Amino acid sequence: MKPHVLVTGATGFVGAALVAELLRREYTVHALARPSSDRSAVDGSRVHWRDGDLVDAPSVERAVARVCERSPVRPLVIHAGAVISYQTRDRALQERVNVGGTRNVLEACRRHGVGRVLHVSSVVTVGHARADELLDEDAPYNGAELACAYTDTKRAAEELALGAAGELDLVVVNPGAIFGGGARGPNTLKFLRQIAHGPRLPYVPPGSLSVVGVEDVVAGCLLALERGARGRRYLLTESVWRSIDSFRVAAEVLGVPPPRWPAPRALWRAVGLGSALVDIVAPPKLLTPTAVRMLGAHFRFDARRARAELGWSPRPFVQVLRETVEWMRARRLI
Repeated sequence: MKPHVLVTGATGFVGAALVAELLRREYTVHALARPSSDRSAVDGSRVHWRDGDLVDAPSVERAVARVCERSPVRPLVIHAGAVISYQTRDRALQERVNVGGTRNVLEACRRHGVGRVLHVSSVVTVGHARADELLDEDAPYNGAELACAYTDTKRAAEELALGAAGELDLVVVNPGAIFGGGARGPNTLKFLRQIAHGPRLPYVPPGSLSVVGVEDVVAGCLLALERGARGRRYLLTESVWRSIDSFRVAAEVLGVPPPRWPAPRALWRAVGLGSALVDIVAPPKLLTPTAVRMLGAHFRFDARRARAELGWSPRPFVQVLRETVEWMRARRLI
């Protein structure tokens, strides 16, 4: 008998992809979502919806209790719900959802004796690197230097999760920058549209990023549920790219002229200062002060633990990129 699975964040990009794969594998899936959430990304006819909100502890409690009642064996819980934002004004919201919501999920899971819990975190909770180094899961954390509410709150949420591993059978995954198609497109789709249709800028951010396809993140999540060691975290990144190189390969796939140079650090600091001044009077939607800091950092990671311990084998980034562009073109998004 298969356990039932409760998924938080099921209406989001990764969450919807997780639900689709769980249904394909014939799991009974329950999804926690607010009544006002757009659920169109999920096959609602096959999902047991549990109305609730991560910040509303009683509703989380009811959802976990109902799944435990229905499951023939102890259920699984995948906590993928979070607020991803680099807007200055969203810090309080991220504190409530990312930290408080995680606390609510963990407490409900403790009380009802669920089976394994998977906490979907992010590479930003591991830290950022020097330009020539790779970080693994055990790197000393330095992310507070970036003064990013998303980083701070995801780190705090992950610490809560790992701290609960003494009582709960819990494992953590840390995906990188995720590419792929989906009704709830991530920021990487905005990145591709900007390259396809935006102004041809000579400079790009001076940082680095570790990338992965959404289908490979889903595969890594389910492998971690099946094989991951209790209380352990697993980086899910396929490869590392300097921003200039990722822009160039994306431009090649899109068939547009590539950018020429990474922005000099002095120029990027000036961009950050300008963004901070603008943010005081009219907060920008994309190039916020926090986004500038994050785009200038080096998120460089080594995912050999997931490959060795989980048997995870992600597809090459260029293949994922081509598939993502084909998906976008089929839907006239570019």
